[in-house]
Amino acid sequence: MKIYSFKKLLAVLSASAMLTACSSDFLDVEPYGKSDTSTYYQTDDEIDLALTASYDMLSSDQLQGWSSCYVIKNLPADDVNCGGGGASDQAQYQEIDDFEWHAENAGIRAFYHINYYGIYRVNQIITNAPTEGRSDLMNRMIAEAKFLRAYFYFELVTAFGDVPLWLEPPVELTEGKERTPKAEVYAQIEQDLTEAAEVLPNKSVFDGTGDAFRANKQAALGLLGKVRVFQGDFAGAIAPLESVLQVEGSEVALESDFSQLTLKSTEFGKESLFEASFISNLDTWGTTQWNRDAHDNRHIQLSGPRQLDDIEGATPIKSDKLRSGWGFLPPTQSLFDSFEATDGRRDATILDDEGLARLYGQVFTDGWDTEGLVRTKYTTFDSETTDEGGATPELNYTTNWRLLRFADVILLAAEAYYEQGNESDARAMLNKLRQRAGGLADYDATVTGDALFNAIMNERRVELAYEGSRFWDLVRWGLADEKLKDRGFQKGKHELFPIPLAEIVGNPGITSADQNPGY
Repeated sequence: MKIYSFKKLLAVLSASAMLTACSSDFLDVEPYGKSDTSTYYQTDDEIDLALTASYDMLSSDQLQGWSSCYVIKNLPADDVNCGGGGASDQAQYQEIDDFEWHAENAGIRAFYHINYYGIYRVNQIITNAPTEGRSDLMNRMIAEAKFLRAYFYFELVTAFGDVPLWLEPPVELTEGKERTPKAEVYAQIEQDLTEAAEVLPNKSVFDGTGDAFRANKQAALGLLGKVRVFQGDFAGAIAPLESVLQVEGSEVALESDFSQLTLKSTEFGKESLFEASFISNLDTWGTTQWNRDAHDNRHIQLSGPRQLDDIEGATPIKSDKLRSGWGFLPPTQSLFDSFEATDGRRDATILDDEGLARLYGQVFTDGWDTEGLVRTKYTTFDSETTDEGGATPELNYTTNWRLLRFADVILLAAEAYYEQGNESDARAMLNKLRQRAGGLADYDATVTGDALFNAIMNERRVELAYEGSRFWDLVRWGLADEKLKDRGFQKGKHELFPIPLAEIVGNPGITSADQNPGY
């Protein structure tokens, strides 16, 4: 159930093949391998190949060097430090962690480009597919393309605010487009998700098949609810979120064991509505590069604790071990302290020295920019990689990023209910997750008003730690300055990333005067 990228898709080729003739006769020959977009996207097979290339952008963590969208979304939060091998190790990540980012930051540029590359690919499908005589399969795949376009634009509008709204692929390289007000971008996102949800099948249609990576109805409705919550449209968010909640047990559900949520064993499972998929295809260390020719998720290795040692004579509770990694995204004491001591999610997310020794018989002995803590979510478990066949374990993690979980839908519903004055249902949503976590008492009717909203905020933090939500939640709640000022956050500037300089230079519709405030 792993999606493989097609690097030589005719669908995305518009240039001529290499010409090798020795005379001027070659000028009269139609180049081999050339594909005209106006005639290509006409069959189910052609649409399917182009759509696969569009999904591929979700896992393009190595498209432009060390510039993972997943890492970038986590870095500004108070849950993680940058870590790594020192202050100069991967400068683009260090700058984001320290709120020293700027318009030439390579990671921010990659974040912008990756999402627009995805938009370009799905726009080719939506624009060029036939308008009549479509098969049911083609209609479904076009709905998938609309879902992906909505997802990519939601990433962009959240991070950059106003962004150019391309609904058709540009024809000329010199074609430009102005920044579109974010309200219009949001309106298009909602339209795409609404139209997609009407056509996409239920999640169970894809479960257990090679198509499990595809967008489904519950993913579209859940994302629509999230988009509305992020805009503050809590009344409008309730209907799509409840549509997902109402199929709990048949289409979606919570995994019983929180500690398994980010392991291979639960990929495309009942709790995961949408994922970015990775595979392992590397045999050696020396021949790999940081680009999309490889499809492993080496950012798991990137984020493993830098140096772990076994404790002699220890009798750990867990049979698995944590492998030493490259030390990025170590957790903070602030995140550790946000868990109640009896919360079963804590050990499955973050460990102190005592927990690491007790569970794994290991000790954390080395790390830069750490607070002496080790993460256990999206990290380097020995069982998640392999050295079989001469493979390099560091480069053979295949862990999928969970882009939207049912737990997030539950939390979004809790927030929407609270904002609409329905505190009873808000508490019920939170208690559903607390009961799965284990070791926690339910919130009762005494938890109300500001105390209930604080509970919602904290439940989002501990449940969704390391899933790229914390920073954007703080921004939309208006709490980023309070929570992140000591880390370098500047109010009125860091709520958004800067528009990359490459976009200002390359897009005739944007000038330096259109840059976000403070840059």
